Amino acid sequence: MFKHWKNITIYKLSREADLTDLEDKKKMILFTPCGSQDMAKFGFVSPFGDNSEVIAMHGNGFILVEAKRETKILPPPVIQRAIQEKIEKLEQEQARKLKKTEKDSLKDEVLHSLLPRAFSKFSVIQAIYDGSTKRIYINASARQAEDMLALMRKSLGSLPVVPLSVENPIELTLTDWVRDGSAPEVVY
Repeated sequence: MFKHWKNITIYKLSREADLTDLEDKKKMILFTPCGSQDMAKFGFVSPFGDNSEVIAMHGNGFILVEAKRETKILPPPVIQRAIQEKIEKLEQEQARKLKKTEKDSLKDEVLHSLLPRAFSKFSVIQAIYDGSTKRIYINASARQAEDMLALMRKSLGSLPVVPLSVENPIELTLTDWVRDGSAPEVVY
């Protein structure tokens, strides 16, 4: 269910928006596993696990949502080796060198033949909307957080957010504290 958050990206709503639709399963883009020819899939899942129908946890003005991404893993050396084997086989059968356009078309063919056997990597991103501060907290890197926001926008239709910024960067504040010996006794 709830994981320890190691990386947090914070956004603030730039104007009023209704995020209560996050609780409406019919409007949400739900996660479905990759098909045999899909490279990746991304969608919302229940924060309570696979056996739960609840798509968002709501309480005390907070809404928790969770999204899952499945990505097929095809290491480049495996793809290159399969392409090279296919090129060598065709060149022997046809007794000629293949043109560049023919070699390029083989890459797609090889990719489609390898995809059904590829391993899948799964990752989960959690986001919490705080109704009192109008902030969205996402447990992910900036790129993954943008993916989560894009998924929320697709589901909600609109999500006007801006990254949270501070007046003084934390690096400068901490440096000043150390240099001047002026650190406060209690840091919240």
